[in-house]
Amino acid sequence: MLNFDLPKFLGAIVSAAPRAGDVLLAVGCPPQVRVDDSLVRLRMAGLERLSPYQTEAVVLHLLATAPPIAATRVRQEGAAHFAYSVPRVSRFRAAVFAQRGTYAISLRNIPERVPGLDELGLPGVMREACRERNGIVLVNGPAASGRTTTLAAMLNEVNATRSCHVVTVEDPIEFLHRHAAATVNQREVGTDTPSLAAGMRDALRQAAQVLLLAEPHDADQARLLLEAAETGHLVFTSLRGFDTASSLMRLLGLLPVEERAEGRARLARVLRWSFTQQLVPLAGGRRPVVEVWRSTRSTAAHLAEGPLDSTALADVLRDGEPDGQVGFDRELERRVRAGELEVDTAGAYAVLPSQLDLRLLDVREARR
Repeated sequence: MLNFDLPKFLGAIVSAAPRAGDVLLAVGCPPQVRVDDSLVRLRMAGLERLSPYQTEAVVLHLLATAPPIAATRVRQEGAAHFAYSVPRVSRFRAAVFAQRGTYAISLRNIPERVPGLDELGLPGVMREACRERNGIVLVNGPAASGRTTTLAAMLNEVNATRSCHVVTVEDPIEFLHRHAAATVNQREVGTDTPSLAAGMRDALRQAAQVLLLAEPHDADQARLLLEAAETGHLVFTSLRGFDTASSLMRLLGLLPVEERAEGRARLARVLRWSFTQQLVPLAGGRRPVVEVWRSTRSTAAHLAEGPLDSTALADVLRDGEPDGQVGFDRELERRVRAGELEVDTAGAYAVLPSQLDLRLLDVREARR
């Protein structure tokens, strides 16, 4: 027997710990939840150490409600991710994977209500990005940085304020968007389209003005992303990276070496905004700290031909502060000087920690 009702268990977690992020089930451990940056082990009778049979039973339960391709991926590739819903509780992004001959499961809580930009503490210029008519808007960050939630909030802003057709291609669909001012059609990889690339190609012919696309992972998807922006769409997507430089290099790195110079030139023409965020423990809890790159004549020229390392981009953003550019470390510095963040914590999250530490020597001395 499984020993517990998974929907009831998840309902209790969401009710008792609204700040809980991932629920982790692994053989040899009790159920665990991630609260902020820490895993908390739950004390539950009969579940002090999950057995291989128990985690396998959870996997079978999850796959019974998942798209058929999920079970195929688990059998052939040893892992799959998909959305899982518990009515009247929440939606979850489920990931199941084989490890040492057993199964482990992570379940990330996705609130049913899409949060607003202000509610998340995101910069107001994100509304300006939502009013763009075409081009690419990037939301970047490392794993568990809230990129998906930020993209959902931006799409919610579009949906509330613009009469347009929105098509998303997601892997999987997490937040559900109801039609408002906009008409929003959401397509899931593996259910509504066989692949991300196929969904991206189809989206170019579906009379959409706004596209939200899952993170590109190969050259074909990177090319389609650029093509979508070049053909007049406003495209929202995300990349993994700790700052603008690492995120853009990740995107360009998907292209073959011989295409990267042309890719840089194309990206410089269509990239409108790049927001890179990390969730940082500020006063009152973990909140997003956001680097803002916006397209100007200077930043577009640098993107086309200048060095794309973190130091060079930090200088470009600092010089462009009158135009609304915001460097990540400069924002950390501002939060420290405002008393919202400890000096050592800022250094732990900084892109260029040694440089930030030098700029904050006066604050460190004053707080001793």
